[in-house]
Amino acid sequence: MPRFQPLACLLFVLSLCSPASAEPLFKVVPSAIAAAEGGTANVLLIQVGDDYFSLHIPKGYGIQVRHESRSIVFTAESGVCVITVQATTNYPGGLPKMDDLAEAVAKKHRGASLVQSSGCVSDYGPGFCFDFIQPVQDNLTLRMRDAYISYPGGSFEFLFSCNGADYDNYRLGFLWLLNSFRSEPKPAKKDS
Repeated sequence: MPRFQPLACLLFVLSLCSPASAEPLFKVVPSAIAAAEGGTANVLLIQVGDDYFSLHIPKGYGIQVRHESRSIVFTAESGVCVITVQATTNYPGGLPKMDDLAEAVAKKHRGASLVQSSGCVSDYGPGFCFDFIQPVQDNLTLRMRDAYISYPGGSFEFLFSCNGADYDNYRLGFLWLLNSFRSEPKPAKKDS
């Protein structure tokens, strides 16, 4: 009859109960940098695990950091559109083929119609964009652009959603935010 080691059994049971992998650190710090055209620009410095990124804060938007979902929500002062930037552990090191990702994204936006898929560009690198239209009520439509950029530890999702009538007025702010997304060097440690 086999003999069980109590400590080994306890460690085995604990390993089954704990999550397979802990989520990496998510930290967001507002900052200001010198703008190329003069003056300063407001940016967010983002740390995800050992990776560092930055992005410009669009003018006319409020910011809310949601640590539990590892996301940043930008809301237009007018309230007609929202941009959500979320760090995930999905697709580390590279995105799937556009058609495969389009299928997964379409499942996420059930009830919406996929209008087009395209490549997109950030300062960090290339990604994919998916445009959707979803009827809401009383002849109103919601337009969404869902963009994905991969990095070594996962991917960032940039979701822009807006009332269909206001979409063209706010789309450039989303593109500006997406184009400003870049990798930052790891900060040097300060000597004590």
